[in-house]
Amino acid sequence: MNGAEDIKHIIFECDRAKEVWRALGIWESFVRLLAVDRSGAIVLEEVIRRGDQVRAMDVGLAELILTGGWYIWWERRQYVHGENVQRPSRSALSIAALTRNYKMSMRKEAKVRKGWQKPPEGMIMVNVDASFDDDAGCGSTGVVIRDHSGGDCSHT
Repeated sequence: MNGAEDIKHIIFECDRAKEVWRALGIWESFVRLLAVDRSGAIVLEEVIRRGDQVRAMDVGLAELILTGGWYIWWERRQYVHGENVQRPSRSALSIAALTRNYKMSMRKEAKVRKGWQKPPEGMIMVNVDASFDDDAGCGSTGVVIRDHSGGDCSHT
């Protein structure tokens, strides 16, 4: 970790950053972008604008690079303050996990709770629940039985 302290160096050109990107398998995505003399901000803008996907991880290249850039900066900060940092391969695994977790958290899968639904006429619905307290060594169960009208059938 040495060299000028600009965005381009810290995120793309530092030896450690290169090792992390290689471990993630995306270093080749940068080679062409870094061949032209541009600032780090312009390189980041170009990556975001392109919107490429990293198929092996099912995440966007922009998300991976932005997460990775932040992570590399965070580890650089740890290093400067005398703290230990992970091997580049471990950093790459952490970056991949953070990026996938972020992507999964952005999914709009709203779970709509439907509540109790009555069974068809002539049928009954049985709802069962149970719990167990390991410390006390005891548990309990509960059952509710209802017909198609929602009436309580547990006494029949």
